[in-house]
Amino acid sequence: MPFLIAVLIIIALYVFLVLPGHSSEEAKAPFVGRTFAHRGLYDNDRGVPENSLPAFKAAMDAGYGCELDVQFTKDKKLIVFHDNDYKRACGVDKAVWELTFEEARQLTLFGTDERIPTFREVLDAVDGQNPLIVEIKAEKLSMDWYAPLCEAVAAELKDYKGEWCLESFHPLVVRWAWKNIPGITRGLLVGGPAKKGEELAFIKNTIAHLLVDFLCRPQFIAYDHRDRNLALRIVKKFGAFSVMWTVDNEKDHSILEKEEDTIIFEHYLPKRYLDK
Repeated sequence: MPFLIAVLIIIALYVFLVLPGHSSEEAKAPFVGRTFAHRGLYDNDRGVPENSLPAFKAAMDAGYGCELDVQFTKDKKLIVFHDNDYKRACGVDKAVWELTFEEARQLTLFGTDERIPTFREVLDAVDGQNPLIVEIKAEKLSMDWYAPLCEAVAAELKDYKGEWCLESFHPLVVRWAWKNIPGITRGLLVGGPAKKGEELAFIKNTIAHLLVDFLCRPQFIAYDHRDRNLALRIVKKFGAFSVMWTVDNEKDHSILEKEEDTIIFEHYLPKRYLDK
C-alpha cells in the first residue's frame, strides 16, 4: 500500500507540473491546422530579408500566417528582429539592447535597402489579414526588462483587429501573458534537450520535458520538430496543441502535418492549411 500511494503521488505531481492551460476550440481555431511563414515569407538571397515589411506583405499576399520576433531597443522601442545582436543581419557587432531605435534604424538588413521595422509598422502591414504568432524575445536580461517589454507588446496589440497569439522561450514571459492578458492564447517555445556540457543544461532539460508548465500553463507548445518527445505527446493528451518549428523541407512537412497541429515553415511553399 505505501508503494502504491507513493506512485500515485508521483503521478499527481507530474500531472501538476506538465498540465497545460485550457483553450477553447474557438480560441485555437485561427492557429490550428495552418501554416505560418517563419519571420515572414522571406528570401534573403533575393532581396526580401527576414522580419522585413516586404516579407510580411508577401506572406499576407500568399495567404499564410506569420511568425515574428519582437524585442526592445536600448530606449525601449519595439522592433521586429530575431537575433540578440545585429551582426548576422546587419554586420554590426552590437547587442540589440545596446543601440537606440534611431541607431538601429540606420542599419540595413542583409545587404538590402530594407530597414528594421517597428512592431507597429508590421501590424499595419499585416492589417489583420492572416493570424500572427508573436514571439517575445527574452534572453540575457532580467524580468525588470521583460515585464515592460510584455506590457509594450500587449499595448500595441490591444486594439489590433487581427488574430494573434504570444509565445516565448522564457516561461516567466508566458506566465506574464497568462496573468495579464486574459483570454489570449499563449505558448511555450521549446528547443529540445541540452547538448553535453551546455550551459544551464538542467534548466534547458527541465523545459524540454515541459516540467515548467505549472509556471505558465501554456495552451500550445512550440517545439523544435527535430526533438519531439514523450512529454509533448502527453501534454497534447491534456489539451495543448502543438506548433512545429522551423520546418524547411516538404518531406518533413508531409510527415508532421499528419501528426501535429501547426507548422512554422521556411524555404519552401506549402499549402496554407495542413492535410490531415
